[in-house]
Amino acid sequence: MLSPSNPNLIPTPPRRSPTVNQFATYLRSNHEGGRWVLEWKTEPRLRRNIQLYIAQDPNFADLCDRSEDGRAVEQFWIALALDPLPPQGWEPPDRQQLAFQHLASYYEPICHQAARSIADKHSQILWEDALTIARIWLQKQDKLAEILSKYQPNGPAKFSTYLQEVLMRNIKSETDVGRYSSWRLLCKIADYKLAEALTFFNPGSPQVSQILLARKYFKQVYTANRINVASRRLGEIWPAPQPEDFTETAKFYNAHRCLPSAPVEVAANPPSNAAQIESWMQSCLDALKYKIPEEHEPLSLEKWPEQQGLEIADPKTESEDWILEQLSEGDCPDSPLSQLNRIHELFEIELRGCRTILEVQLGDRRVLIDKDRILPLKYGIGLTQHQIGELCGINQSSVNRKLKTYKTRLLSVLTQLSQPEERAIDSVQGWLQKHFLSPNQTDLIAQALVKAIKTLKSEDRELLSLRYGQKLTVQQIGDRLEITTDQVQSRLNNIETQLHKCLFTTLGNWIKKYVDKWLDDFYKTALSHLFNQGFNSLSPEIQKILKLSYTHCVPLDQIAARVGLDQERVHHLVWEGICLLESHFVQKISEILEVSLVGNLERQRIAQLTKEWLNNLHKFD
Repeated sequence: MLSPSNPNLIPTPPRRSPTVNQFATYLRSNHEGGRWVLEWKTEPRLRRNIQLYIAQDPNFADLCDRSEDGRAVEQFWIALALDPLPPQGWEPPDRQQLAFQHLASYYEPICHQAARSIADKHSQILWEDALTIARIWLQKQDKLAEILSKYQPNGPAKFSTYLQEVLMRNIKSETDVGRYSSWRLLCKIADYKLAEALTFFNPGSPQVSQILLARKYFKQVYTANRINVASRRLGEIWPAPQPEDFTETAKFYNAHRCLPSAPVEVAANPPSNAAQIESWMQSCLDALKYKIPEEHEPLSLEKWPEQQGLEIADPKTESEDWILEQLSEGDCPDSPLSQLNRIHELFEIELRGCRTILEVQLGDRRVLIDKDRILPLKYGIGLTQHQIGELCGINQSSVNRKLKTYKTRLLSVLTQLSQPEERAIDSVQGWLQKHFLSPNQTDLIAQALVKAIKTLKSEDRELLSLRYGQKLTVQQIGDRLEITTDQVQSRLNNIETQLHKCLFTTLGNWIKKYVDKWLDDFYKTALSHLFNQGFNSLSPEIQKILKLSYTHCVPLDQIAARVGLDQERVHHLVWEGICLLESHFVQKISEILEVSLVGNLERQRIAQLTKEWLNNLHKFD
């Protein structure tokens, strides 16, 4: 590793031969004869791409022949990267990505200049690290595209100067975030990243919420005592904290641990002290080193891969695992998926049991609607009760009453199935005894109780902490608070009663929201079949253009090139397709519901529904 302080030890790269090598090589360091040297290494994929364009594009070949400094070729790759023409048959499918890589290769000397300038001014930063940071940043296509787009050619600075300044700022930013100061990293890293690191480092630890709250107050104390002080020069490495910083942090932590804003598991656990705070902060540093080494360890050119643009497979997300798990449990009678299917069946049975419910053909399926057409107008099209009343000639109060009737019947089904009151009665004390210290935030009962506990007074939360967090007996609590055991038990009973009421109210609200959500999904899904019918009735040409535009997000100019039409004609066909979809929907839904949807408000809602359906066209493709 190079000495960071002596610029004479920083090697200078040799000159590259014009054009081809300028856009297809990258710097590599070697140790020869006791000193470091830099050499240019060819990237075969980039060289092959340049040779392809020379062979197939006479204009590009001419640029290469007459461009000694590479600027004309640079402009060719910039145009291809930012605003490409329709692709030719011989061009590679990843031509834009390759264009960005050619530009990154061309700008390698600017990365070297930026790294050298930083190393000269900041002795604590290794030159190789600075170069690596600059090159990694330049390999990010979105960053390079942003710089190229923002640069003003008629401005006072040349592009090389502009890019060098941007790279230098980025190097300083990256190194400031904590590469050379673990304490700065601890203060700067986001809560969710720190939580991920702590969970990864110590799976199942119940202390994450406590540590995050402690870090919040440590950051305030540490920056006030060690960073934002007159004796510290700007840019200096963040120093290690002193014992008094941990003592002061513990005081802040204990003063705020029982406030409603604090997580329940924080209030459930006993107060902390300076030693505990210091231990927690050290745990954070250990977790960050273990989980995020790239935020901590200096990078070296030896670690820079010879092949640029490595492809890394996307990891399977947790949500994908959950979906697969749910689907695999579909045949299990107690699985969530099976329970949801059971709820859907019971809801439909309950609706069929209403004398005012009819079964009509909607598209290619049979759908349940009420004879007043209130349910599909409310939950399918999304009209307000006032609009429904005017459209159907019914008083708004009647619309409201009829909606409540249907929702009440569905609520009774769901309430009987879930029995929230019994669950609430059984859950409060048992949950306090088993899960008060570390609630499972994925459980609905736990979520409701955590929400309820946050509404308690500080002294009530402290009492729960003593009883269920520190596991003190009623007698021990009475001795500590200097009150009788009867008073302790009475206060605990009152708290549990209050939690029970909050829990039952919360569960009831969730059930009501679920019924509304089910009705909304039920009728919107039904109406989507009308859009499917309308789409299938469009001409193949319009179907293809709409799919390219909405499913694949292809710009209109590129669609025009693909289908062999001018852009104005493509725009007209998109507009025509949308109008035909809306007209088909209005015609069919008006026939089925026997209402006239010609008002401005109704047509606005239908236009919105059409747009939403097109944006989800990939689901029906």
